[in-house]
Amino acid sequence: MTRLAGKTAFISGGASGIGAATARLMVREGARVAIGDLQDEAGQKLASELGESAAFVSLDVTSESSWESAVADAEAQLGGFHIWINAAGISVPAAIDGASFEHWKQTMNVNADGVFLGCRAAVEALRRSGGGSIVNISSTLGIRGGSAFPAYSASKGAVRMLTKSVALRCAEQQWNIRCNSVHPGATETPMVEPYVKMAPDREQGLAMLASAHPMGRVAQPQEIAAAIVFLASDDASYITGVELPVDGGFCA
Repeated sequence: MTRLAGKTAFISGGASGIGAATARLMVREGARVAIGDLQDEAGQKLASELGESAAFVSLDVTSESSWESAVADAEAQLGGFHIWINAAGISVPAAIDGASFEHWKQTMNVNADGVFLGCRAAVEALRRSGGGSIVNISSTLGIRGGSAFPAYSASKGAVRMLTKSVALRCAEQQWNIRCNSVHPGATETPMVEPYVKMAPDREQGLAMLASAHPMGRVAQPQEIAAAIVFLASDDASYITGVELPVDGGFCA
């Protein structure tokens, strides 16, 4: 369990859900991790749990100035970065006939603008360290549309294509930076809890989500984290610009 020994990672949205599971697995694999998030209490608690291998930095992914200060803070605490995970995101359903423009702008601001700013910061930071790997967290709904999720689907589709553009630029410039996207299916995280609670009880809610996936269950955060760690590691040294669904067959 030392695939990431000697490497340092930055994870936006790292205080909970897939981001937190990734932070835990990366530390087990030998990395040091900066956890960037607006959830100060949860982020500080996770960093404390992970000990000297982790640091928490406050981060609003929609703010250029917040990115600048968070990266500077993280580098001061942990040094240069070799891995960058853009995992922060939101999911609120609203079909096109009921969605407000504010809903659209908020979703795009966090999910698309936040990843753009994260990728830009990542390229600068990883170049200073001699290269590395960027992994952006998109969604199966960035590949397939969802009738109740026009803003979310569009934002995650933007992440998918942004990833490919960043990957090509870095490869063409020989910056030794790879960039890939992971597309989770329904995953048992705090972000899906509102959907689970739409059902009469939790078991029925999870079953409803599971029914859309051929494998007949939802994912656990650590299953998504395993795919992220693979793409971040040198095991994926010749992989860039790919979209990797981790979705129980949803996109097959």
